[in-house]
Amino acid sequence: MFRALLLTAWACCALAVTWVKSPGGASCEHTCAARDGCSEEEFKDIAKLAGQECSTVQEGGAKYDPSTDGRHCGWGGPEGKRCAEAGDSGTYRFCPCNSDREL
Repeated sequence: MFRALLLTAWACCALAVTWVKSPGGASCEHTCAARDGCSEEEFKDIAKLAGQECSTVQEGGAKYDPSTDGRHCGWGGPEGKRCAEAGDSGTYRFCPCNSDREL
């Protein structure tokens, strides 16, 4: 079992989500399934909130961004739904889950 990195980020309208670092290769839908689902509205640059040290930060553009390979970070994925997207086993997603605890 993996150890999730949990973070709370506040949206502009005082709505809270919990940012969870996924296991390698997992989608945010999978990662957030036990936390009331994934919030498509909350994808944004959360590196500092996640405590992630990024050697480089790239524009990204992958459907699974925001993500990290553990060293480099990618942000700014394409418009549209991204919760269902997953990278390879060396990609760790930053996932905006709707609840701070498992249901």
